[in-house]
Amino acid sequence: MRSLFRQVLPCLVFPLGALGKDIKPNVLFISVDDLNNYISPLAKHPGVITPNFDRLAKQSVTFTNAHCAAPACHPSRVAVMTGVHPVKSGIYRNLFGAHGPRWRHESPVLSDAIVLSKHLSNHGYHSAGAGKIFHTLQWTPDDSQNDPLAWDEYRGDPLDPISADWPRPDFPNNQNHDFKGQRPLSNFLFGATPLPQAEDTYGDHLVVDWAIEKLKTQHAKPQFLAVGLFRPHIPFEVPQKYFDLYPLDKVQLPTDIENDLADARPADRVSWHKWVTDNDQWKPLMQGYLASISYVDHQLGRLLDALESSPMKDNTIIVLWTDHGFHIGEKSNWEKFALWHQTTNTPLFIHAPGISKDGTKTKQPATLTDLYPTLCELSGVPIPEQCTGTSLVPQLKAPSTAKSQPSLTSFVFNKDMKSETASHALSDDRYRYIKYADGFEELYDLKTDPEEFNNLAKHADHQATRERLASHLPKSAAKNCKVPRDSPFTRKAPKKTTYKKYPDIINRSFGITLKVTPDPKQTDGVIISHGGDHHGYSLYMKDGLIHFAVRRNKALETLVVEHYRPKKEFMISAGLNTRGRIIIDILSLADSPPFTGKKLGHISQNPNEGQTLKSDPESPVGMYTSPFSFAGKVELLNLEVDPKK
Repeated sequence: MRSLFRQVLPCLVFPLGALGKDIKPNVLFISVDDLNNYISPLAKHPGVITPNFDRLAKQSVTFTNAHCAAPACHPSRVAVMTGVHPVKSGIYRNLFGAHGPRWRHESPVLSDAIVLSKHLSNHGYHSAGAGKIFHTLQWTPDDSQNDPLAWDEYRGDPLDPISADWPRPDFPNNQNHDFKGQRPLSNFLFGATPLPQAEDTYGDHLVVDWAIEKLKTQHAKPQFLAVGLFRPHIPFEVPQKYFDLYPLDKVQLPTDIENDLADARPADRVSWHKWVTDNDQWKPLMQGYLASISYVDHQLGRLLDALESSPMKDNTIIVLWTDHGFHIGEKSNWEKFALWHQTTNTPLFIHAPGISKDGTKTKQPATLTDLYPTLCELSGVPIPEQCTGTSLVPQLKAPSTAKSQPSLTSFVFNKDMKSETASHALSDDRYRYIKYADGFEELYDLKTDPEEFNNLAKHADHQATRERLASHLPKSAAKNCKVPRDSPFTRKAPKKTTYKKYPDIINRSFGITLKVTPDPKQTDGVIISHGGDHHGYSLYMKDGLIHFAVRRNKALETLVVEHYRPKKEFMISAGLNTRGRIIIDILSLADSPPFTGKKLGHISQNPNEGQTLKSDPESPVGMYTSPFSFAGKVELLNLEVDPKK
């Protein structure tokens, strides 16, 4: 029978020889969300204040040409933690609506994959984690693809690891107030606003607090400590002092040229860029992103300080990686979801005591799937057969050591969803080559054209380079995976059950699930209401958009699902969760995360107006005139109320 593990290089079975061959190294494994190459060691943007990234660079090897396996959170993180590239697994995109490791069912290839943390635990390590390691979001409580069984210990709830950590600012107006058009996303998530709360009471600070305590402690086993930091992911909300580092009149924007996309295939977020430029929001958003970078730099400094004063100081591998790059308007794109260098280039730093040539940089290409086999080799444990990457230990020892294989990043764009076919990008130590699913090609010389303005794919004098890189394209890439509805980790609409007509919702969480078919001639109207203008809730459509309104002692909160105007049958769940936040989940949209409101609490009194389908006949809950009747069809599938107050 073939071994499930690759052979371990005998010279590195105990890599930190100076510490004694029987001592395995600890691992501090730091993941940062949505951090790009603006940080000062990579210097893609001027004036970025990140002294602690500079500090880390001086004590590690900086991989300046590292790339994600996929330019989205979920597929990138699954690829890192399993070592399996999307071209083998088929997980190229974010897939929402999970509560547990649904990726095992999204991709049959991953059904029995060994998570990195579990693999190290199986070989004598104690694996502990905190924050965002697998995909989750600040505003999607209980939507997480983490695998609790892959950890010996996890901070808080591994399936809801960060949502309770992050407060939101108070916004007096609707997010589209005084703006042209509709802001992307909802509830000011695409925005930049200082948080007034004390910095040490929320967010990544709390995750680092937990990690610091772990670093202070003496351990019987070697430690694998995974620390997931959420900023600079949107919303760009951090303390005011970080905004003050970047006065708005001093903020610089990326280099931009007219008709940049004339020789390139536009990404999926051109409409976002139009909203930004139409509303003069480029500088405020850049300011918020830079502030968030400096905030996370401070958290990194706290981790490095704790390690330096820790008993683990001299025997700890440090790995810092980010799940992908990030656009702040480069090539008219925002966030990620593209295949240019700006999208896929990820900060990557590795320090291995006695091994790494610290303080140096390497331009050799790396893909984040290389991390799993690298850590196995450094830790002296076998490399599972599932791993598709190659160890970076040769580049740690001698950063100029050539790497024959270019980096590979793969993604399925919205426009290619019907074919389920992936596009691919490759980088060597100078050039960037992209082959889209429709056959369109781009080639950039990053030495002379780091902004990727000049597509050389059709230039006669660059055909040899294009053909050389194209020869490394995957010969057969897996088709795009979809949400498996039968997975036990998929959040499903409950089966139709009986329900009380007027259930007691005083200080309780509750949820309603409905099947709705709008009338194409008149989509607006109340789908379901319970209560009136003092206490209650109402789900309705207005201006073609879904709204959920809640009245608490007359105070009105309304959450709007923007950019989705249903014209045909859809399924939806809405209610108040256990934390008193509005939550809306469009069950018919597999790729859409739930929408959540502010933490304003539950309804303190039972509504004195009954529950009604397709109208709100008495005093209105929401901003409409009663009865605001709905002309389509509505079927109430389930109403659940938490039995405990």
